[in-house]
Formats: sequence, structure tokens, C-alpha cells
Amino acid sequence: MSIKDSGGFNVTRRPDLDASGRKTYVVDIHVGDGQWVQLTYGLTDLQEIRRIIGKALKEDR
Repeated sequence: MSIKDSGGFNVTRRPDLDASGRKTYVVDIHVGDGQWVQLTYGLTDLQEIRRIIGKALKEDR
């Protein structure tokens, strides 16, 4: 089962966590047995993660 099917991955914008003009996002990942991991990132962090994933997908072609 993929994270798309299980709903086990979610990114949420959290303005209440913003500090010093930094936009904050919370990533929730379901890791099984009702357990979730919650990671907090800034916009720049998410853009870098997106770049890394894009690079990996291109290398796989």
C-alpha cells in the first residue's frame, strides 16, 4: 500500500508556528501501528527536499 492510498503522508501550512518571517509547514508521516512522525520545516527546507526528490526521479529514468 502506498502513502497515497493510506493517507499516510500530509503537509500542512502552520502560520501559528511562524517565527521571524519564516513560513512553517508540518509534515505528518504514518509509520505504522497507529504511529505518526511529525516533522517541522520551513519553505526553503521543503523546496530543497523537492529538488532532491526531483533529481532522484530523473536519475531513475
